[in-house]
Amino acid sequence: MRLIPAFVPVALLLGISGCDEPDDAPAEPAIWSVRTTIVTDMAEAERRTFSGVLTAAETMRLGFPVAGRLLEVPFREGESITAGEVVARLDPSEVEREIAAAEARVAAALGRLEAADGEFRRQNALFERGLIARAAFERASAEVTTARSELRLAETELSGARERLDRVTLVAPRDGVVTKLLANRFEEIAVGAPVYEVAVTADLQAEVLAPERLIGTIGPETRAVVRLPAFPGAEIPARVSEIASDVEAGNAFRVKARLENPPAGAKTGLSASVTFELPRRAQGLVVPLSALVFSQTSSAPTAGDAASVYVFDPVAGRVGLRAIRIDGVAGNEVLVTDGLEPGEHVVTAGVALLDDGQRARLWSLPE
Repeated sequence: MRLIPAFVPVALLLGISGCDEPDDAPAEPAIWSVRTTIVTDMAEAERRTFSGVLTAAETMRLGFPVAGRLLEVPFREGESITAGEVVARLDPSEVEREIAAAEARVAAALGRLEAADGEFRRQNALFERGLIARAAFERASAEVTTARSELRLAETELSGARERLDRVTLVAPRDGVVTKLLANRFEEIAVGAPVYEVAVTADLQAEVLAPERLIGTIGPETRAVVRLPAFPGAEIPARVSEIASDVEAGNAFRVKARLENPPAGAKTGLSASVTFELPRRAQGLVVPLSALVFSQTSSAPTAGDAASVYVFDPVAGRVGLRAIRIDGVAGNEVLVTDGLEPGEHVVTAGVALLDDGQRARLWSLPE
């Protein structure tokens, strides 16, 4: 009887067990795409940009210093006017009649003065020869004085009438754009009643709404840069000229920045973006609130709280959990003084899904 070698079952078992092992190696951990922000130093200047609109920093109302009937009013809203340009006229006929009457009074007063002066000369010659009494001489002298006064009054009235004739023509004192037409042709205009409201184009400002947390940083004379889509590439220096005292929608305040040198052709109503150069108020680093990881739930972090953030290492391609200390909160940002360095990449979204040391790459739009 043949004996079966003892090693055969062992070999068969080894072969069977080898067939049972999986062919594929264990799967590599998934590589997460992460969004990050680069940490900035609070000690550096902060730039914030807001959208707004150009308005006039100065407006003027143009009216006549005399009353009359409006004869010409050629400009309409939105049209430009130039300094020295005639923008309206009153009917001059009434003033012209005043001038004619004043000229007649001047001529009559001049005739009376000539007659009185001739009589005075005759009376003076007789008085010097002792042929008339002093009273007659003094009456002739008084008549000359009266005639001269009447002439001066008539000349003053004539001069005033001629000045009123000059004032029936309204001239623009500065370049501008008509924003409102306040009177119509053939309308009776009172003294000083405005005909136009004009925005001075040499003095423009950009108006934006700034969040309340920046109002303590923005102040008069804060520098800004204004960009206008209508003038591509132009960067216009500006300074804050006014901050509203009343809050508007969204807890925002209206801030006005006056342009130092508006480009030719710029006018009110153009859209604008204003970038403010704001000094930081404290030392530290800025981190978005969405980047924080708390060991305990905290929906409203405050100064002194401990938290963590994930820092992305672009060389190693991994994220690491980093402990930080919160020293202040401003809106959707926190101030960090320990645990981070300027220039580091902090993950800002999906931090609850990450693990310390996890492989990652920067998120990008799909091609």
